[in-house]
Amino acid sequence: MSTTRVLHRALVAAAATLTVGIAATRPALAAPGDAPSAAVPAKDKGGAGQRRSALTARLAAAPALTRAEVIDRAASWVGLGLDYSWTKTYQGYRQDCSGYVSMAWDLDTPGLDTTSFVPSGVASWIGKEDLKPGDALLNDAAGASGHIVLFDGWADSAHTSYSGYEFTGTGVHHRTIPYPYFSGYGTFKPVRDNSVVDDVVDPGPDNVGRYRPSTHEFHLRKDDGTLVKVGWGTSGDLPVSGNWDARQ
Repeated sequence: MSTTRVLHRALVAAAATLTVGIAATRPALAAPGDAPSAAVPAKDKGGAGQRRSALTARLAAAPALTRAEVIDRAASWVGLGLDYSWTKTYQGYRQDCSGYVSMAWDLDTPGLDTTSFVPSGVASWIGKEDLKPGDALLNDAAGASGHIVLFDGWADSAHTSYSGYEFTGTGVHHRTIPYPYFSGYGTFKPVRDNSVVDDVVDPGPDNVGRYRPSTHEFHLRKDDGTLVKVGWGTSGDLPVSGNWDARQ
């Protein structure tokens, strides 16, 4: 055998030995889609929540929902007679407060729990005056101590109460709630789904007021695109134009 061939075989063997040594010291790679599971209190009303891979895909797909779409989704469960349950589901979502808001925000089924909305990166804390329809008021305690309510709009100019959608032990409700929530139910703070976007509004030369005979309310659109619902007027009144919040 020639000297060149012997040297070649020696180099190949040395390279193979080096490769095996590197592989033995390298940690194994996780399979696609694997993610660490978060510990969830045994008595928590939510559940394990989303896998990290699904959450990353959810946050990367923007815009996910408009505020009007969030409110429409929340309204779709009102009046269905659903029972509150930590184990039952409807349309794939748990029939509890956090499952309901997860549905309205179009999160993965069966939904997050009260402790997971902010830590998971789905939602962020915001200020009271930043609240817009489609945001929420959250008590992020675990289990029966936690609760979340979807914000629909201010019920008065002083911002002492608001219209909200919530799933409680007596079902799904759309009702007026004192800010931030009824006393005796813990601490609630405003949160926002990071993937929800404002509705595209073309106000034209002026904004528009529209009367809703079914509720005897005028819906007045402000310059920032939010709605003010005023319960006055009578059936047959016509829409009016105006600069409702006096902004130029």
